[in-house]
Amino acid sequence: MLAANPANIIGAIALVMTAVALTRKSNRGLLAVLGTAVLLWALHYGLLGSLSGAAVHLIAAVSLYTAHFMQSASSLTRGGTGVAFSAAGVFSTWYFGEGLADALAALGCVVITMTQFLGRGNTLRAGFMTGETLMFGFAALVGSVPGVVVTASNFAAGAVGLVRRTRKRAMARAL
Repeated sequence: MLAANPANIIGAIALVMTAVALTRKSNRGLLAVLGTAVLLWALHYGLLGSLSGAAVHLIAAVSLYTAHFMQSASSLTRGGTGVAFSAAGVFSTWYFGEGLADALAALGCVVITMTQFLGRGNTLRAGFMTGETLMFGFAALVGSVPGVVVTASNFAAGAVGLVRRTRKRAMARAL
């Protein structure tokens, strides 16, 4: 059972926000909701003592908000911005990091960041699921119980969201 400490309470709130965002039928506002959840993850990992985890999640939150507002920009502009945010995430994990957990966080940051800037529809959700899988390893290695739970459950939440989107599209075509 989770001890009632600030890190775990904040992590539990972030866990619920992340799962709810990924199970929605629509991608409208998805990046903004995830950005807010990721700000909470930054605070959670900071309270656990992982400076690299806090830094990469803070960068990720800013990049999610940026991606949300850049959705109508050209692919080249979105891709270039994604590369810049990916580089910032990799640098922060290199600067603050100490080992394998931080390498997983850096790789997860790149996958998630490029997905949020270039992914659309089901690819967006599948990319998030892939990146979160890498973040599972990070969470396990730094001892984040809520982080382990959310990354493991993101497969289920992402799958539910993909099924709901597919059904919605099939129903729209049938009409």
